[in-house]
Amino acid sequence: MTAAWWEKRDGEPTHWHNLDGYFKPIVTRFFITWFATAPLIASLIQNYPSIFVLPFDWWILWLASLAYAIAFALHAWKCPLFIKRYPTYPAYQARGHSPRWLVWEFHKCWNGIHAAGREKLKNRVVEKKYAIEVGKNPKFREKPQVLGAGTIFQFSYEGRSYDIAVKEDEKEDVVKDLFWEIFARWTSSGSKLRLIIWVLLIAAMVLVSLTVFQDIWFVVSLFWTKN
Repeated sequence: MTAAWWEKRDGEPTHWHNLDGYFKPIVTRFFITWFATAPLIASLIQNYPSIFVLPFDWWILWLASLAYAIAFALHAWKCPLFIKRYPTYPAYQARGHSPRWLVWEFHKCWNGIHAAGREKLKNRVVEKKYAIEVGKNPKFREKPQVLGAGTIFQFSYEGRSYDIAVKEDEKEDVVKDLFWEIFARWTSSGSKLRLIIWVLLIAAMVLVSLTVFQDIWFVVSLFWTKN
């Protein structure tokens, strides 16, 4: 049931690049700091209950921090390196790569994504004529070949072989479009792991919301008591 639900909702908003905002330093510091200090605070509350009082249950926020810490670790471990390095096309341009470099990125993407992603990638580059089908008995290349006319990678799909080539003087719109095709396949990869990370983040948010509600209720209760 969970898999079917996720399949329907596994669209662009759930992809890797949209997870980055939840792992910014300011958010990470909040959760990790509480995760590390919660045992000390719990000890103080237990040993000095008349002095140290929290307006919420400390262990709820600790559980939220634990869920976030696991999500953070999974994201750091499994988020595709391409997405980390090049979250946008300007970020890719800032690296100063030759247009040829995209063939190497295509090669890494082709070998790193699942079968469904490969089918989409193949269809896109063939439809846009970035890749062409080669003869019946091609010389299959395991990695890109750097030639005078350009960098070429030959890949195989369902018994057919294709060549994708990028020249040094390739047009900017071709380079940009090919970048986004590779980006799209990487950012939509690892759907099961992304589901786990999203569930952990949602759990952390719900638990934090509970502590916020407890905090508000604590203040309101004090106000009512005084009046």
